[in-house]
Amino acid sequence: MFVNAHYRRCADELGALPNVELTVLVPDRWRMNGGVLPLDNVRAGAPYRIVIGKAGWRGYENRGFYRSGLVRAILVARPEVIYLMEEPFSIFAAEVLAARALLGLNIPVVFFTWNNLSLSTFDYRPSIFYHTISSWSLPRFNAALTANLDGVRVLRDAGFRKPTERIGYGVDTKHFATVHTPELMQLREQLGLTPEDFVVGFIGRMLWMKGLDLLVEAFAEVRRSGYPNAKLLLVGSGDYEADFFREAKRLGVQSEIRHVRTVPQSQVTAYMHLLNALVLPSRRVGMWSEQFGRVLVEAMAAGVPVVGSNSGAIPEVIGDVGFTFLENDAADLAQKLKLLIDLPSITRTQLIERGRMRAREEFTWHRFAQRSYAMLESVIHPSVGHS
Repeated sequence: MFVNAHYRRCADELGALPNVELTVLVPDRWRMNGGVLPLDNVRAGAPYRIVIGKAGWRGYENRGFYRSGLVRAILVARPEVIYLMEEPFSIFAAEVLAARALLGLNIPVVFFTWNNLSLSTFDYRPSIFYHTISSWSLPRFNAALTANLDGVRVLRDAGFRKPTERIGYGVDTKHFATVHTPELMQLREQLGLTPEDFVVGFIGRMLWMKGLDLLVEAFAEVRRSGYPNAKLLLVGSGDYEADFFREAKRLGVQSEIRHVRTVPQSQVTAYMHLLNALVLPSRRVGMWSEQFGRVLVEAMAAGVPVVGSNSGAIPEVIGDVGFTFLENDAADLAQKLKLLIDLPSITRTQLIERGRMRAREEFTWHRFAQRSYAMLESVIHPSVGHS
């Protein structure tokens, strides 16, 4: 949500492109992870105007809506195109399309979607409600951008035949590439890690669908297989936390695990640089599947090799610069970790450099803004063309 300056990076990059005059509508606050996030200050010299509105049902996923600000933003911006960073089944989407109609405007609306499973079934949402919004809104949009390849398929399955393109998402790759050696040394000492340790890491919410049971089982197998220097570092907390540590204790590896429950966003990079491998072992659960896996790109940018399940969008993010294992298969994950630990130094260096290059070339905020702009330009001037 754009209340957070970190997520407004795409607005920074899009607004800085030549010939772009950008107005951003944001709510004055949002609710996330059980807390209220107030609107971060807009940095001086930001290449966009900001209109602040008030939202209802803040934090209730796609049930949020603008109580004020939407019409004012449209009147202030007088846009040639609207870029909606919301799902097509959200109330936000319906509001924007309705406002366009009520104001009698004939301007294109392009949306960005993460959805990679279905636009007709929503097992953890009011399914009929969202399906109805989706069915009404899709014909009224002019184009779509998706975070993953499955998103394109989902839209086609829903009958959307207008220009659609997968563009991934953006990451501040320069930030994650920066190393502060004194901070790293201090963290390593605090966590009881030595330079000889091979540190396997997970950074994110500790939830069942994230596959942490697979990670601890695989880690225990790695230790049993004769890798005494393997350590496991977890950064994050969540509903599966207690179960995870019960399983770690049962497997006899609790003493080899380091856990940091909360870390300020500014310090995530330092913890990332402690790792020798980052693992994202997510599994599909019901109508949830990993839609991108931003932490994978952050690790690549930091020079950390990545291992992920073949679930959701994970394989397309990793490409050929890391390892994938079979979803729900802890033995396969353990095998991939052992292969990574055993890599010759030169091969590891080549893998790291390919990962850094992939992050820089495919997943920067600038690249995201460029791809977004190309689609926006094509719907304003259809002769530009877009498939």
